[in-house]
Amino acid sequence: MDNRIRANVGGTPNHFLTHPDKDHPGLRWWSRTLNCLTKQGHGHDELARPILAVQFHGYHSQSWRPIPYTLPSQSFVFYLVRRAMSRDAVIVLGRIAATWKIAVPELASYPNVVTPKQNRSVQISRGNFSPENFERIEQAFKS
Repeated sequence: MDNRIRANVGGTPNHFLTHPDKDHPGLRWWSRTLNCLTKQGHGHDELARPILAVQFHGYHSQSWRPIPYTLPSQSFVFYLVRRAMSRDAVIVLGRIAATWKIAVPELASYPNVVTPKQNRSVQISRGNFSPENFERIEQAFKS
């Protein structure tokens, strides 16, 4: 695991949002994803600390399919999600929300889960979330 990613798990800022190389693909992706919030005056440094992004599988795939077993790294990811839930964090579930709810059943009844209107879009924007859910996301950055 990359040392920057390992450090992020320990509570340090999202390493992509603080990446020194402005052309880094991770920084470009996060900049697009959070564009609505940065247009409202939130800077990358401000957004970097409260955002922890965990992936169901930590690899890129053109066409994702679930595999029939749980990888050891996934157990750690599920632990991170449960830990976030224990502190009442807002959790944004995207493309595979149903799969997440199978892996971490508590998500199905967790009150701070928000999902985008379009599950293939990860843009954190007013147009991609209900007004209530977008307000919840904004409030999470203020607390």
